Amino acid sequence: MGSHHIIYDDCLRDRVASRGSKCHYNSMNVLSMHALIGAYSREGEEWPGELLQVLDGNVAWACDFICEHFEGVRVSRPEGTYMLLLDCSEWCERHGRDIDWVERAGWRVGVDWQDGRVFHGPCHVRVSLALPLLRVQEAFGRLDRYVFNA
Repeated sequence: MGSHHIIYDDCLRDRVASRGSKCHYNSMNVLSMHALIGAYSREGEEWPGELLQVLDGNVAWACDFICEHFEGVRVSRPEGTYMLLLDCSEWCERHGRDIDWVERAGWRVGVDWQDGRVFHGPCHVRVSLALPLLRVQEAFGRLDRYVFNA
């Protein structure tokens, strides 16, 4: 709720503003307002660097874990996001499953992930790593025990 658009084209800027106002998605709430003020204050200067360290650590840990534990699942280290796109093509072929089964199996054990097909991955799931490392480890432990190595 505290993001900004910089749009130089008047016509495009008007279209974006018009669309955003209709759904009230861009209406800031009190918590978002104070978070934004904090982010741009002197006290908030250290937070982005600390956040990047946490996210980078989560990405490194998750990529290593996938390579070591999820045989047939491929992942590439992302270059500018905390989202992983897991290619499950080989795993699904080996186990006679499809990506819908994989997605449902993850949801059944409490792993909140997304269908990767909307991101042009035909047999992929998308995983967010924007959470504490202990939660990442817990989720991947569940995926290891109950989905990919059940």
